[in-house]
Amino acid sequence: MKFVASRRIRNSFPRYIANYFMYQTAFNKVLSLISSSEYDYVLNIENTREEDLTPVNVVSSLAGHQIASDKDPFYPLISHCKSFTHDDLLQNPYYRNIRLEGCDYGDFKVISVSDRQYEFFLWNDVVCEKLDGLDSFVPCIGIWKDVPASYYVLQDREGNAWMSITFNEIFTMQPSIDEARGDVLTLGCGLGYYAYMVAIKPDVESVTIVEQNQSVIDLFNQKILPQFGDAKAKVRVVKADAFEFIPTVRNGEYDYCFADIWDGIRDEKRYYALRKMCGSEYRGMKMSYWIEKGFLGQIATGVKDVLMEAFALAEQNKDWMQLAAPAKFLRESDQYTFFTVADNMMKDVVIKSMEDIDYYWKFENVKKLYNEKYNDFIP
Repeated sequence: MKFVASRRIRNSFPRYIANYFMYQTAFNKVLSLISSSEYDYVLNIENTREEDLTPVNVVSSLAGHQIASDKDPFYPLISHCKSFTHDDLLQNPYYRNIRLEGCDYGDFKVISVSDRQYEFFLWNDVVCEKLDGLDSFVPCIGIWKDVPASYYVLQDREGNAWMSITFNEIFTMQPSIDEARGDVLTLGCGLGYYAYMVAIKPDVESVTIVEQNQSVIDLFNQKILPQFGDAKAKVRVVKADAFEFIPTVRNGEYDYCFADIWDGIRDEKRYYALRKMCGSEYRGMKMSYWIEKGFLGQIATGVKDVLMEAFALAEQNKDWMQLAAPAKFLRESDQYTFFTVADNMMKDVVIKSMEDIDYYWKFENVKKLYNEKYNDFIP
């Protein structure tokens, strides 16, 4: 990427960088607290009343200070902060109708896990918002308002979690549940949540599950599928590796495919590999990828880092180069494939004006470019 710095860019772009780092620092602090595997972050309010569980108070607790104005860097997190009750989970059709307590089959078992009252969690994917006029990503913070309901976790014999059905899985899968119609293919079985939720839809004719682990298949067939009621007649399971099965799909055989064969946004390689193989459409079926927005958000963040580093190098400004150094280190560490994608997307770009920066700073434009030419970018 070539960065031709003009006086206007020199005067304007540093504000983008400063605001970006201010918001990213705030968001990363919250994400590290909520996502920490060392402890569960619980709202520390003695004798908490329901009226105290406002988004401002919840986010202020995470921030460690009272948020008093919309100028606070933590303020944008308030817009997608929600509180949830015991019944919000139990009213979900899967939790209403499927019982898995104590299920134990082969190499796997299902356990019930409970959070604590006032515990924080991420209830949905990140959301792109305008912060001080600039695109940035906001995490969706949730908190248990009352005594939490237990949710299901699929564990192997070593205690490693393979699949869970939390609010985050429920909300991030919902768009792909709403879109599904006709003959549906799902890559990955897990605890059968997606299969059940689409099988009970009147506009879904059949559901084919592709799963390669025999113990997961046995658990599903013996313990879970029998609880599907009339919808179980729509469901069949194929034992196969998803990457070997997809090329055997005939044109028009399925109308919709939902892919859920990775652990999360750190499991990039399988997502990119399948995305490169299938794109948005494959042999007449629409493709949907679990938490794709999260992957695209990583790429958009990588594009911002590439812009900042290019500006710092063009200006030979030590202060900006120091800010860009962490991004450069992460990219050169080769830990995150999304940096390679971002580099590939930007390698032929010449930045001549603030309008160019504005264009590549916007999430929708990064998403559009990625969707148009993903085969050229994906490593």
